Amino acid sequence: MRNDFLHFVNNYCFIQDRITGGDVAFHLWPGQRRVVPVILQATYTIILKARQLGLTWLVAAYALWRANFRFEELIVVISAKEELAIEFLDRVRYLFDRLPVWMRAKVYKRSGTELHFAEEEKDEKGNRILRGLNSQIKSVPSTPDAGQSKTISLLVMDESALNRYCTEIWSAAKPTLEHARGQAIIISNPTKIGPGWGWTRDLYRASMRAENLFKRVFLDWSCVPGRGPNFLAMQRQAGLDEDDISMQYPSTEEEAISPIGGSYFGRTIASYKPYNGEKGTLVKTATPENPHHTVFTPERAGILEVWQHPQPGFRNRYAIGSDVSEGLGLSYSVGYVYDRLDNRYVARLRSNKVDADLWAYMLMDLGYYYCEARIGVEKNGAGITTIEAMKNRYVNLFYRDRPAKIGGKYVQEYGWLETHEAKQILADELKRHFRELFSQVPCGILIDECATFIRHETGKLGAEDDKLDDCVIAAGIALQVSIKMPPVQVPEDLQGPNAETKRINALEEGIKDDFEHYMRRQVGLELFGDDDQESYKGRIFHDLN
Repeated sequence: MRNDFLHFVNNYCFIQDRITGGDVAFHLWPGQRRVVPVILQATYTIILKARQLGLTWLVAAYALWRANFRFEELIVVISAKEELAIEFLDRVRYLFDRLPVWMRAKVYKRSGTELHFAEEEKDEKGNRILRGLNSQIKSVPSTPDAGQSKTISLLVMDESALNRYCTEIWSAAKPTLEHARGQAIIISNPTKIGPGWGWTRDLYRASMRAENLFKRVFLDWSCVPGRGPNFLAMQRQAGLDEDDISMQYPSTEEEAISPIGGSYFGRTIASYKPYNGEKGTLVKTATPENPHHTVFTPERAGILEVWQHPQPGFRNRYAIGSDVSEGLGLSYSVGYVYDRLDNRYVARLRSNKVDADLWAYMLMDLGYYYCEARIGVEKNGAGITTIEAMKNRYVNLFYRDRPAKIGGKYVQEYGWLETHEAKQILADELKRHFRELFSQVPCGILIDECATFIRHETGKLGAEDDKLDDCVIAAGIALQVSIKMPPVQVPEDLQGPNAETKRINALEEGIKDDFEHYMRRQVGLELFGDDDQESYKGRIFHDLN
C-alpha cells in the first residue's frame, strides 16, 4: 500500500453510496483510472471535468494515502467556500474510518478542517514534541493568503472556477511548492460564470499550448458508467440550455473551454483549434538588388510567431494590422499578418517591451518579409508615433481618403482611427470571419482574448476587467486593411484556365455526346441537320456561360 495507490484504493477504500447512504467499495471507473497515473507522476496537474464524476473522492483518497503512509506531509486543500472545505475533509475522514484498524495512522488532531497524524511525547525538559508521521491534511476555505506556507507537499485547489482568489493563492503557493518540491492538483468543472473561471481557463489553455508545466486531463460526461447516449437529451428535457450543458456536461475539451453567451464572439470561436508556430526574429540582409531583403531566424524567445512563411510571386496577398501599446509592460503591441488567399492569420508579432517608434521598424521588416504587405496601424496615442515613423519609409501603408476642409479635395489620412462606431464595425467583421470565412485560426492568444471580449454595461465593446484585447484589435484591423485592398494577383504560372476556356476546350476535345444531349434538351436536335446544329453553337455557348 505504501507504494501502490491503486492497490490501496481498490482493496481498502470505501465511499458513501449516494442513493443508499451506505458503504460501497471504491472501484475506480475507467475515467477515474485515467487520472491516477497523471497525479502520481506529474508535479502540476489540472483536471477539467463534467459534474459528478467522483473526482473529489479520488483526490481525497490520494491525500489520505499520502498522509497515512508518508512522513512530514503537509497537504492543503483549498475550496471556494467553507462548507465545501468541510465537505472535502468529511470525505477524507469517511475513507479513513473505514480502513482496517491496523492500517490507520495514529491521530493527533481531528477537526472539521484538519486531520493530523502524529504521536505526542515530551522530551527530557518536558517540552511537547510530535513523533511518528507528523503528516496532516488541512482543508480551508478560499482567502487571498490561503496558499501561504513554507512546507506544502501537496496543494489541492478544488472547484477553482468558483474561487475568486485563484491568482493570489497560486502566486503565494507556487514558490513554497518549488522550495518543498511539492505537487499541485487543480480540479474544476467548466463553470464559466464563476469568478475563477478566467484563471482556470487561461491555465488550462496554456497547458494545451505547452506554455506551462501543468499536465491536463479532461473528463467528459460519459465517464460515468450507465450514462447512455440519450443522457444529454434527458438534460435538455429537464430544462438545461446549451450553455448549462457546456458548463456541467461537456462532451469535448473544446466545448469545455469555449465561451458562453457573455462573450461578444460567442460560439463562433468554439470550433477552432490553435497550434504552435515557429518562434523567431527577422534579420535584414540587404543586397543591391533588394535593399529591404529580410530573412527569418528561429529563436525560442523571439517575439514573432510564424504559422506559414510568405509565398512569393503574389501581389496584394498579405495584409497586416497592428495595435500599439505605450511600451510600459501593461499591454501589448501586436501585429497580425493575414493571408487573403487562404483566409487565415499566418504570423503574429507581439511584445510589451518595445517603444512605439521602434515598433514601426519591426512592422516594416514584417511587411517586407511578407511581400510588401499593406500595413494598417491603429491611430491612437502610441500608434500615431508608429505611423509617423513609417510615413515616407514604407511603400504600402494603409490610408483612407478624407475630405479636406478647404477646396473640396481629399487628403490621405494614414492609420485606422478607432471610434465607437469603427470598433463595432471591426468586431462585427472579425465575428463574421470566424463564423463564415476563416480556414484556420492558429493563434491561441487571439482565441483567448476573443473569449473575454464583451459588451460592457455602457454599451462599449472591449475586454473584461483585468483582461486584454490587443490581439482582437490588431486582428480586426488586418481584416479592415484587407477589405480596402485590390484583389490578389496570382502568378501566371499558377493560373489555370478560366471557366469559358474550360468549356470550349471540353467541346473541342470531343465531348459530343454531352453537347448533343444539351441541344436535344434545349432546342430539339432531332429537328435540325448538321448545318443547323452549327448555327446554334453560338447560342449554346452563350447559355453555358
